[in-house]
Amino acid sequence: MKYIVCIAALLVSLSAFAEQGRIYLNTSDPHIKTGSEFYVDVMVEDLPEVYGVQLTLNYDAKSITLIDQDTKAKGAALEQGHFLDEDHLYTLRNQADSQKGQIQYIVSQVAPAKSAVGSGRLARLYFTAPDNAINTEISIQNAEFGTRKGEKYVYTPKAPLALSFDASYQVQDKPASGNQIWAFSLATVVLLIILGGLLMRKQPAASHANHPA
Repeated sequence: MKYIVCIAALLVSLSAFAEQGRIYLNTSDPHIKTGSEFYVDVMVEDLPEVYGVQLTLNYDAKSITLIDQDTKAKGAALEQGHFLDEDHLYTLRNQADSQKGQIQYIVSQVAPAKSAVGSGRLARLYFTAPDNAINTEISIQNAEFGTRKGEKYVYTPKAPLALSFDASYQVQDKPASGNQIWAFSLATVVLLIILGGLLMRKQPAASHANHPA
């Protein structure tokens, strides 16, 4: 009897560990102007250590068109994100079926890459919305992450991302590039250093004032 209890407890703990974190779709504004381009990000949050992913995404190919991000490869491809190590990444499949409206993305890191953990952007999809675009959804059909040791984490797809289209909506802002983010971070660090230096220069003067001759 005690062995059954131990096995049950182990299964519960493994199930909870497999559900650690989440994967979801996100965009800056789900209200898309007809006849314009827009993007959708595949995001992960609080993931355990993983080394690769097998992802299937669905979209309505009759309503929107995926913009190819790798013209050298066959078929339309999505843009790889920064969660996995881009410099040590082997791509097994990154291709969309424009008839079915399905994207398959299968990649794995390779040595000497360290396991990815935590949160970040896994991928980015760019679409065009025709002038007659109607309301539609983009969804994650399945998401399986593998570890360096060969373990697998299967994540249950969450609610799809609903998009609406209208000619009166604003054109979606373009996402910030990696260079823009880096420049902003550098400027912030420099500003903090300058402010810290000014505070340190003022501090001795204040101390001197508290001790009259």
